[in-house]
Amino acid sequence: VLACASVAAASDLIASNRIKVQLFAAPAFFSEVSVDVYDNKCLSLDNNLIDGRVQSILVGGHDVSAVLSRADYWYCQFFDNYECKIQSGDQYLTFADGVNNLASIGWGTRIHSLQCFN
Repeated sequence: VLACASVAAASDLIASNRIKVQLFAAPAFFSEVSVDVYDNKCLSLDNNLIDGRVQSILVGGHDVSAVLSRADYWYCQFFDNYECKIQSGDQYLTFADGVNNLASIGWGTRIHSLQCFN
């Protein structure tokens, strides 16, 4: 079993043109999707099993410790539409590190796309 396990290097998570974002549905560790988001490109979650189910997010790491030890300028915006469009201030959230329990702020079923910037 251990021979099949792999550890992601920091270079796999963050590059100058791409960052890996972990999206978790409830219950958190039963439904996790890892996506590569390219700098200033919209990534739609349409046709993705986690679409509309994101409860927690980690940007640039697989755990809180790795995310908090990052020394870069990446941040991501998460949208309630599939086109990464901003028509009003309540249509997106911005995080540089991550967030837990999006349902507590009414966003438990609203994330449909994301865009990250370096």
